[in-house]
Amino acid sequence: MPKSLRLCVWIGLVGIVLGTSCQKTEQTQLPEETLARIMADLHLAEAATTGLSGYRKDSLLYLYYEQIFTLHGVDRSTYESDLRLLSRNEERMMRVVERAEKLLSERAP
Repeated sequence: MPKSLRLCVWIGLVGIVLGTSCQKTEQTQLPEETLARIMADLHLAEAATTGLSGYRKDSLLYLYYEQIFTLHGVDRSTYESDLRLLSRNEERMMRVVERAEKLLSERAP
């Protein structure tokens, strides 16, 4: 392989490596702790409506969800948007889920 071609390939590879390592990581709007707390509260709302079905369950869940988002000072679309971002990063998603599970286990009698 000619020396100039080898140099071009090497520069190209270095450019690719640097370009991919410097990509900006998308950040959630909410801290992981807030996401975990909301996730835990939503789980409790689901559990509280386990014995219900149909319109009654849907209506009660809607009210619970609205109260949870109001309690945390977050709108539902922000939470859902952040969950979509987290779903692209398995490690971060697992941290949030594990934190939510820990919060739930601390609340258990």
